[in-house]
Amino acid sequence: MVKVSYEPYTDLVVHEIVEQDTQVFFEDMVRQALSNPAHVEPTINWAEGVAFVVAPMPPTEDIVKENLGGKIHYASVMFTRTPYQSQVPVKIGSQNYSARLRKAENNLTLAGLARFLNDFQPGQTS
Repeated sequence: MVKVSYEPYTDLVVHEIVEQDTQVFFEDMVRQALSNPAHVEPTINWAEGVAFVVAPMPPTEDIVKENLGGKIHYASVMFTRTPYQSQVPVKIGSQNYSARLRKAENNLTLAGLARFLNDFQPGQTS
């Protein structure tokens, strides 16, 4: 019989936080998606009144060791404060695009990050 364990992460360290104007945030997300040859509609995490994307740290030996010890490191997080809507219309030049918001409230780590971002003030450290 296999023993199954659940050991959730206990710490999340974000090394850079960038808050953007809502329109600029969604335009940037669409522009990034357009740079991908597949031109996929971007999907952005949303929880607690915050839309956000994370850039994880590369999985170096040290980062993997930290992860296994319960600590996550994100290189950066970009976010904007915005109410939920399943799709956000974005106009760039004369073209209409959209970005999809994905509710992340059922992920304890992302929901905790969203609560932190919602209260975040520039220059704040913890």
